[in-house]
Amino acid sequence: MFKEKTLSRAVRVMFAGAVGAGMFGQALAQESAQESAKPIARVEVTGSSIKRADVEGALPVQMVTAADIKRSGATNTAELLTTLTSNAMAGATNQAEGAGQSTYGMSSASLRGLGSSKTLVLVNGRRLGNYATDGTAVDVNAIPLASIDHVEVLKDGASGVYGSDAIGGVINFITRQNYQGVEATAYTSVSRYGGGQTHKASLLGGWGDFDSDRYNITLSADVSKDDAIFGRQRDYARNAWNNNGLRDASATPSGAYSTFDPSTTPNAMGVVPNSLNSIGTGIGHGLSQANCAANGSAWDANLGKCRFDSSPYVNLVPAAKRANIGGNFRFKLNDNAEFFMEGFVSRNETTQQAQASPYSASFLSTDPAFATNNQYPAIVVSPNSQYYPTALATAAGVNGQPLTVSYRAFDGGDRIAKDTAIASHLVLGFRGNVKGYDYDVAYTHNSSDVTERAIQGYQRQTELVKLLSNNPDFNPLVQYQSADLARKIYGTNYVGPVMNAVLRNDALNARISGDLVQLPAGMVKFAVGASMSDENLAINPSAAYQSGDVSGYGGAQLPLSASRNSSAVFAEAIVPIVKNLEADLAVRHDRYPNASATNPKVSLRWQPISQVLLRGSYGKGFREPSLPELMNQQTIGTSANLTDPVTGQFGQFNQTYGGNPKLQPEKSEQSSLGIVVDPVKGLSIAVDWWKINVNNLVTTLSPSFTLGQAAAGNPAYTGLVTRDSAGNITNIVGTNINAGSVKTEGVDLDLRWALLKSPTYGNFNLRLNGTYTSKYDLTLADGTVQRSVAATIDKDGNVLSAVSNGGIIFRWRDQLTLDWKYKKFGLALTNNFQSGYWDAARADADLPVAQHVGAFSTWDLQGTYGGIKNLTLTAGVKNLFNRKPTEVITGGSYFQTGYDPTWYDPHGQTGYVSATYQF
Repeated sequence: MFKEKTLSRAVRVMFAGAVGAGMFGQALAQESAQESAKPIARVEVTGSSIKRADVEGALPVQMVTAADIKRSGATNTAELLTTLTSNAMAGATNQAEGAGQSTYGMSSASLRGLGSSKTLVLVNGRRLGNYATDGTAVDVNAIPLASIDHVEVLKDGASGVYGSDAIGGVINFITRQNYQGVEATAYTSVSRYGGGQTHKASLLGGWGDFDSDRYNITLSADVSKDDAIFGRQRDYARNAWNNNGLRDASATPSGAYSTFDPSTTPNAMGVVPNSLNSIGTGIGHGLSQANCAANGSAWDANLGKCRFDSSPYVNLVPAAKRANIGGNFRFKLNDNAEFFMEGFVSRNETTQQAQASPYSASFLSTDPAFATNNQYPAIVVSPNSQYYPTALATAAGVNGQPLTVSYRAFDGGDRIAKDTAIASHLVLGFRGNVKGYDYDVAYTHNSSDVTERAIQGYQRQTELVKLLSNNPDFNPLVQYQSADLARKIYGTNYVGPVMNAVLRNDALNARISGDLVQLPAGMVKFAVGASMSDENLAINPSAAYQSGDVSGYGGAQLPLSASRNSSAVFAEAIVPIVKNLEADLAVRHDRYPNASATNPKVSLRWQPISQVLLRGSYGKGFREPSLPELMNQQTIGTSANLTDPVTGQFGQFNQTYGGNPKLQPEKSEQSSLGIVVDPVKGLSIAVDWWKINVNNLVTTLSPSFTLGQAAAGNPAYTGLVTRDSAGNITNIVGTNINAGSVKTEGVDLDLRWALLKSPTYGNFNLRLNGTYTSKYDLTLADGTVQRSVAATIDKDGNVLSAVSNGGIIFRWRDQLTLDWKYKKFGLALTNNFQSGYWDAARADADLPVAQHVGAFSTWDLQGTYGGIKNLTLTAGVKNLFNRKPTEVITGGSYFQTGYDPTWYDPHGQTGYVSATYQF
C-alpha cells in the first residue's frame, strides 16, 4: 500500500488516472524524510466504497481535472463530455441533434454507445434524478459547470456500489469543497460565420476552513446565453438535397394534390360520416420548375419536381439560456463526525425553431378531433375553385371530382416552442468515523420539472382545415395568402402550455466501511450499504395536447401518473491475496415491484514490479426499465424523412411512440483486462480491454428498418406497419420493445508523457486518450444481427437501429493534447480525431451501396496569461483551421441536412476570451 504524498498526488493529477505504481515508486524515492512522515491520505475513488491510499486501482478510472476542464473551453457540461472518447452520441441526445424532435432540450451521455439509460451520472457519488420527459437519463446540463472541481469516469460497468444499472459505466462529477475566497469569471465567444454566440458569467465563493474553523460553505452560480444557428447561416447545411444525386431529402410542400376518397359506408347510426376511406393517391404538383418559388418550394433536379426545402429554417443549434446555483456546506460536529449538505438548482430554457407546420391527409388523419366534429381530415379543393388543377385531374382520370391538397402554413409563422427545465438536487447527511469504521448516512431528493410551451406556428388543425377547405380565396400554389386570409390563418395558432412533466425521487442511503481482518498479505477491508428509493412521475398534457388537435404534436396525449419503490443492499471487500495481489469482491441485490436480481462484481489488481500494474474485472448487471419506458401513454407522432420501400413515397409518416408495460429487465455481463506501465521516467501508458454483453435490450426500432423488413415479408415486422386500401402508410409502430441483445468490445488507451521540465523553456506535457471499438453487434428479436461499428445502414440499405436515434459507433476516437507552461504563460494545442465510417447509400443509387466518409479531425488552440495580480486571462480558438464537415447522407435521422450534427459542431471556427479574477 502506497502512502499518499504531496508529489505523488501531483503526479496522479498530472497524469489524470493513467499513472501506475511505478510513478508512485519514483515519487517515493524523491520524497524527503519529513514528507514521508506525513500521514496517509485515504480517499474514496469512484468505483469503490472503501477508502484507501489514492493509487491506481483495479478498475479503470479516467480523471478530467480542473485544468482539463478549463483547457477544453467548454461552457456547459454536455460540451465537456464530448471530450471523453469513451462517450458516444449513439444512444445519447444533444440539443443540436434534437432540432425538430421531442427531446425537450435534454442533453445526455452514453458511455460505450450503450445509451444514456445505461450510463450512470453522479454528483459527489450520489445519483441524480432523470429528466422528466425522458425518465431514463440525466440531463447533464443541469449540473453547474462552475461548481465542478473534476470528473471521474469509471469506464467499467455494473457497479456494485452505485447500481447494477451502470452497465456502460459511471460519470462522477466532484464539486468544489472547502474553498476559501471569491472567484469571478466572464466568457464570450463569436463564430466566424455568425450565430451561436455565447455569453457566460460565473461566481464561486467559499467561507471557512473545515479543518480549522470546523465549517465551510462553498457556493457557485453561473448564467449563460447561447444564440441559435440556422441552416441558412451555413453553406453546407442550407439545402435539403444536392443536385448531383448524393443525398435527397425534403418535407411536405404546398400544392401537392391527391384524390379525395371519402367514406361511403354508413356507420352504426346509419349516417355516412365525413371521414376518409383512404388518404388518397397523389396526382402531382401544381407548379413547375419555372414557378417553384411561388409557394416557397425549390426545384429538385434529381426527381424533376418542386419540393419544399426545410433546411434553411431548421435550428442547427437552438437558442438557450441557463442559470444555476450550487452549494456545499460542511460542519464538523466533533473530530469524528460531520454534518453535510450539498446540492444545486438549475433552470435551462431552450427555444426550438423550425419550418412552418405541414398539412396533408396523412398527418390530419391521426387527429381524433375531426371525427368528433364530423369533419373531413383533409384540405378539400372543390372543382369550381379557380385553383383546381384541371390538367392534373384530367391526366389522373378524376377531373370534376373534389381533390385534397397539401399545404404548409407559412402565414402561421415558423414553429417556435420553448422548453423550460428546472432541476434540483439536495443531499442531507452525516458522515464520520466510529471506533475505526467510516460511515455515511444521507437523504437525497431529486426533482426534474419540464414544461413546453407553443409560442408560434402550431395551429389548431380542425380550425385551419375548416378555414381553408373549399375556400375560394385559398391558393395552395403560393407561399403567402392574401392579407385577410393570412391574418385568419395566424389566428388558428395555439399559443400556450403543451405539456408539463415532473419526476421526483427520494432516497435514503447508508453505508459503513473499514478494516475487517488481518491476513498474511495485509488487511481485508470491507463496506456494506443499503438504499431505499421512492420514485414518482406525473405527465400532464394541456387540454389542447390531449385533444390531438395541435399541429406538430401527433395524436392525443393522455395524462400519466405512476410511482414505484425500490431498494438495494450491497457488500464489498478488498482482499489481499499475496504481496502486491489483491481482489475487490462486490455483490449487490436490487429489488423492484416486479423484478429483483443479485449481481456480483470481481476485480483483481496485481503489481509484480513497481513499473507494471495488471488489472482485470468481471461482473453482471441489471436494469429495470424506467417508469416512462413502461408506462408512457402511446401516442402518434411523425417519423424522420424516409422512403417507403413499397410505394417509393418519400417523406414523414405517422409513427406510434410510447411505453410498453410488458418490458423485461435488461441484463448484462461484462469483463475487462488492463495494464499500466511506466517504461521510463515521466511516461505512463494504460491499455484496457473491455467487453460488454446486454440481453433483453430495451430500445425502439428504426422506422426505415421496420418498413424494410415488413416489405420483405418478415412476419416479426409486418404487423408493425399499417396501410390504407391504396397501399399508403397510415402508421408505423415504434414503441419500446425488448429487441434482442448487444455485444460490444474494444480497447481504451491513455498515454501521459512529461516531455520536458525546464526552468528555461518551461514544462511540456503530452496526453493522448483514445477508444477503439472492435465490435458493436445488435441482435434483434427475430435474430437479425446488425454489425454497427463504423456503419449506418445494413446490406439492404435499412438504417441500423443502434444509430437510428443519432450517433456513429466510431472505430477509433482520440484526443491528443500538447500543453506548455512557462512562468505566467500557458499554451495548449488539442487535436480531436475520429476514424472514417460507412454512411447511407446515395439517393440515386439502384442498389443500397454505402458511401464512405473519411476520417475527420479538428484542432483547438488556447492560451493563458496569469501575470496580472489575481487575474487570469484566457483566449482560444476552437476548430482552428476552420474545417467544414464532410457532406454526409445520414439516412434521414435528423432534420439537419448536409452534415451529421452528432459529431460536427456547426459553430465552426470560434474564437473566445475569458477572464477570471480572484478576490
